[in-house]
Amino acid sequence: MSKVINYAGEDFEKETVAEGITLVDFAAVWCGPCQMLEPALEELSKTASYKIVKVDVDQSSELAAKYKVRSVPMMIVFKDGEEMERLLGFMTQDEISKKMKAYI
Repeated sequence: MSKVINYAGEDFEKETVAEGITLVDFAAVWCGPCQMLEPALEELSKTASYKIVKVDVDQSSELAAKYKVRSVPMMIVFKDGEEMERLLGFMTQDEISKKMKAYI
């Protein structure tokens, strides 16, 4: 994959997590740790064999509520549409990469 996909209100399940492995980053522009996480996700997206999708919790509050996102940053790993793991808080690029290797 070449870059992080910004969720823009499409059918979330069908367009983003239905097939394969997807890392969904629930974040907010006002969140410092979220902003620190962004470069790591951009760098990962250059070589990742999975999709990385960013969801702004303020713009997609219904989606954040559906997945019970109560604090940000929160990343959820999906495999073929099924939630596999939640990663809460700031993580380094290496930490995220190690977690994702379990699903590749």
